[in-house]
Amino acid sequence: MKSIIGIVTIGISPRYDIQTELDTVIDKKVEYLHIGALDDVNEDQLTKLKPVNKSDSLVTIYKNNQEVKISHNKITEILYEKIKIVSQKSDIIVMACTGYENLNNYPTPILFPGTITENLINYYSNKNNFKLGVIQPTSDQIEKEEIKWKKREIKAEVHATSPYTNINNNREWETISKSLKSFDPDLIYLNCMGMKSEHKSFIQKKLNKTVLLATHVTGSVINDLL
Repeated sequence: MKSIIGIVTIGISPRYDIQTELDTVIDKKVEYLHIGALDDVNEDQLTKLKPVNKSDSLVTIYKNNQEVKISHNKITEILYEKIKIVSQKSDIIVMACTGYENLNNYPTPILFPGTITENLINYYSNKNNFKLGVIQPTSDQIEKEEIKWKKREIKAEVHATSPYTNINNNREWETISKSLKSFDPDLIYLNCMGMKSEHKSFIQKKLNKTVLLATHVTGSVINDLL
């Protein structure tokens, strides 16, 4: 019998791009159940979900692969309702946004890729003079991310660019890779579930460093749980 993995996204579903990345790592026979916080949200309702400030900003995709910014605080209530639905039919739930660290009181295990990956980074950071490179999906999140790693006493250089544009047509990836090469981090973290293997491969080839992709790290954990 196949295990069922529920993928809960802050945008619209299905997110076959996230499923594809999980499948590159998961070696068990599984089925996926997709649900999104914006599935039943029309454009008028979407305008009411805009971030109140930069630190409240999350990036996702809406209808026709339109990239949108939504409020972390405002979307959370909708996410709770979606998780209630998917938890009835799933063995494991993946919260498909690295911007969430925890949501409580559900019988089905919920995996938070951001928390999982950052715990792994904490393990790596035991190395003397450890340096971390981070790529976010929007510049709105840079300051918040810098503060987070500073509090953890980890020297980090944080950049941002969209994961939802063709990497060959987005020169920001080239600019970021040059800056990171100068910074010379021990590890690079692609901090968005929308980032894919092509982004990981691009940075690895440019820097010849270990690159953590949240979907792949999460897929490895799922393998151990199933």
